[in-house]
Amino acid sequence: MHYLIPILTVKILLKSFLKKLCINREEVILAISKASECNAYVEEINPSIADSLHWNVSRNYEENITTEFFRFAKDLIKKQRFGLVDLVADITEENFYGKHSGLYIHGWTGEKGVVGKFRYLVVAIKYRNKIIPFYLAILPVGAFKADYLGKAVDYCNSLGLRVSYLFLDRGFYSGDIINNLQMRNANYIIFVPKNNLIKCMLESVQDTAIVEHEIKYTKNKSNQKAGTNIALIKNIQDHDWVFASNIFLQDARKYISLYKKRWSIETAFRVHDIACILSKSVKPEIRLFYFAIAMAMMLLWNLYYKTEITFKGFVRETYKQLEKIFKISSC
Repeated sequence: MHYLIPILTVKILLKSFLKKLCINREEVILAISKASECNAYVEEINPSIADSLHWNVSRNYEENITTEFFRFAKDLIKKQRFGLVDLVADITEENFYGKHSGLYIHGWTGEKGVVGKFRYLVVAIKYRNKIIPFYLAILPVGAFKADYLGKAVDYCNSLGLRVSYLFLDRGFYSGDIINNLQMRNANYIIFVPKNNLIKCMLESVQDTAIVEHEIKYTKNKSNQKAGTNIALIKNIQDHDWVFASNIFLQDARKYISLYKKRWSIETAFRVHDIACILSKSVKPEIRLFYFAIAMAMMLLWNLYYKTEITFKGFVRETYKQLEKIFKISSC
């Protein structure tokens, strides 16, 4: 089987992530690739380069890493000539076991030694059976997710894609997010959590209904309102479903079949964990950098190799071929 992994990985990652960090030495790239393959710490792979790597990464802001990742994704996505696509967004978490608290460490229960979580927002293109991330951000405590999501939609618009729907889970149901998306003319379907008001609405419905609904919320110390449609569907697949959307569908049950397109993103994040580089750092720049490396690997695999090799095999083959190419260049 023929692979272009070394060409893609070396050229793209060097240009996108390492160029501005002054860490484009071959041994650094190889250590990062090996840590990704083994789910290990860079310090374990090559202790001599870990400190300089982290020092150079921490000189950047998180926004710089987010922007560089988008540039990396943008160049690849524009070559694909996608037609109509959907967008999916989710928040994934990384455990933190230390004693330090900070702006980016979200509190946790302490169960199994986990005292906090780093949280990342990822927005991806869903095209057929592929999940292609193009935007990521590390979320501080108390972050307004609407602002990050709005920026992701702006990024997507700059790609010139035709977007059908943006699918969001219940963690994104808020008036702030709905207003932000409607301001950008983005079509959304959000899975709505069943609070007391939603339960009362469900009780008043015999089968299905779509009703206009107004959400009141507070932002920047001022009262705001957001209007949306609420689709209520009872007893389908032994479950009651509730969605918020700015798209009106004559048959409310169609929201279910549309929303099911989103389910594969959770599997995608489990796949992403295969290439996760471990870190003990409390610095958000370093955490986001390692997260971005793993997401870049997932992006490359989805675009070029998903039908040929497993993700684990792709990550392993990437390291092996990088090792070969660097040995040749050092001779």
